[in-house]
Amino acid sequence: MAVIDVTIVNVALPSIRTDLHTSFGLVALVISTYTVVYASLLVTGGRLGDMFGRKRLFIAGLVVFTLASAVCGAAPSIWVLIAARAAQGVGGALLYPQVLAIIQVTFPGPDRARALGVFGAVVGIGAIAGQLVGGLLLASDVAGLTWRPTFLVNVPLGILAILAAATILPRDEPGTDTHIDWGGAGMATALLALLVIPLLAGREAGWPAWMVLCLLAVGPLVAAFIAHERAVAARGGTPLVRMDLFRNRGFAVGVPIAALFTASYAGFLLLLAVYLQIGLGFSPLRAGLTYTPNAIGFFVASLLAPRITRVLGRHVLTVGYALAAAGLFSAAATVATAGGHASGWELGPTLFVAGLGQGLGMTPLIGTIIGTLAPRDAGAGAGVVTTTLQVGNALGVALLSLLFFGVLGRDTSPAHYADTYALVLPVTAGLLVLAAFLVARLPATPGGTANALLEHLPGWASGFGYSVFLMTGGRLGDSFFHGLLGRVIDRRARQIREAPLPAGPYLAYHFRAAHDDGPWLTYLAREALAHGNTGAVPHEDERRPVIQSQIDEVRSRQAAGLLPADLDPALLRLMVFALANYPALLPQITRMTTGYAPDDPEFVAAWTGFLRQLGTRLDPAARIPSSDAA
Repeated sequence: MAVIDVTIVNVALPSIRTDLHTSFGLVALVISTYTVVYASLLVTGGRLGDMFGRKRLFIAGLVVFTLASAVCGAAPSIWVLIAARAAQGVGGALLYPQVLAIIQVTFPGPDRARALGVFGAVVGIGAIAGQLVGGLLLASDVAGLTWRPTFLVNVPLGILAILAAATILPRDEPGTDTHIDWGGAGMATALLALLVIPLLAGREAGWPAWMVLCLLAVGPLVAAFIAHERAVAARGGTPLVRMDLFRNRGFAVGVPIAALFTASYAGFLLLLAVYLQIGLGFSPLRAGLTYTPNAIGFFVASLLAPRITRVLGRHVLTVGYALAAAGLFSAAATVATAGGHASGWELGPTLFVAGLGQGLGMTPLIGTIIGTLAPRDAGAGAGVVTTTLQVGNALGVALLSLLFFGVLGRDTSPAHYADTYALVLPVTAGLLVLAAFLVARLPATPGGTANALLEHLPGWASGFGYSVFLMTGGRLGDSFFHGLLGRVIDRRARQIREAPLPAGPYLAYHFRAAHDDGPWLTYLAREALAHGNTGAVPHEDERRPVIQSQIDEVRSRQAAGLLPADLDPALLRLMVFALANYPALLPQITRMTTGYAPDDPEFVAAWTGFLRQLGTRLDPAARIPSSDAA
């Protein structure tokens, strides 16, 4: 209910505008009022749940939302509708944060992951189903109420949800922390209202002086909000927004990405509804069906995104935004070609491509941003990111509708609507291009390589990357080499943790583990020929820590009495490297000496056995005569 009401109104806009005899700016305010209040109070709603109990606040949010929906459906004027939408935003902000918190405390381990998966699917379906549900309700014209059932449908659903929540949800105890940053919540609401209302209503109102003053007041209020939040944190309180989170580069870059994506998505959904219904005269149902390929693409990509994320890491967002931008640019070209005679079906392929990209760009977004924070900061970060998504939604509606109607002017012919839409739609695509550019600025997820795709490269591709880097003296492919080096360092660090303690199995383990490093060992041999012993080699400082950890690994075995304590640990580490990697470094010598290739199973078995014997000889306990040992 909370998510679908962000978009269900899009297809009802023309009907609301006609029935209530109002301007488009005020009708757009019906959308933005909900998202402004919703965004401003999301974090506060989560804090209230901690204070008074999540179940209690969830039910309270449902009651407020349901009553407000009833008032929306019965609204006699645009101002009553806007006020009721604000009340809906309050209800949504009370109920929505409790869902994740209830899942966290109710479900353990794998069940929690499944519950979060169901939650994500419901949110995704809600985000894309609004247009379709709204179109069906308007087409049905239930009891001749035109647009009103798009709100009234929440009343029976809300009553059922209240009864189910009261019966099914587990009881929880209120918390002891009673601090809420009411000042920050009030300033955030005022800030968004001062920004969004003039942008939506200013053009049609002729930009009166008070609206201009509202926009001019935004800058000082932003500075005052930041100062207030810092002051709350300095005196030990809990600010609405923790400004110290933005010291984390991933979070500081990720929050603008979230705003850019939702601004683009909300603007795209709204302007498509305006173009189809007002410009081309489509019925609400026909307009809703035109959205269907986009909804299908979004849904399919949402299902595939977790698997693709395992391959591409954070760059799944790059692919998503690039794909969505391509779809929107193509849609603009299609609209420009069709002019005022579009039937809707020709937009299907481009909207499907855009939906695929939007699904890839939305599903992993919050997890990618929060993954850059320390676990203790994840809750606070999630609140800020969720709020940012709604702020971007409100700003996208405001700015892009202002641009659209500014370009449209007084010519309201279908052809001019098409030309205007074709001109403005690339702006939504441009926001996605900027978001894709910012994704490259995100740091790699802790514990991962710079690009998860590198983990799936075949050996020849890695070897080619090493060769290009080496042959050009590091002038080409440094970023690619850096990623490959990170892959090697991560793997060798894992080998250090996993290596068995006894000396014999320890040597044999490192020999077998070296089979994963063929391209890297080949690069080292070529690097030695190119650089000799003339001094530092490229990225040497990045390699030192893992080498030092291998020396420390030897020291730990010496301290445990598993290796002779009188041997130099650095030289012992060098010997281990030589014994483990010599066959791969000089395969021709291995073949001439033993008659086998290094990867021949018989040689592997023989060399592994030899290393175990040698390691046993190094073990001090194994060298004590049996009589002395007795």
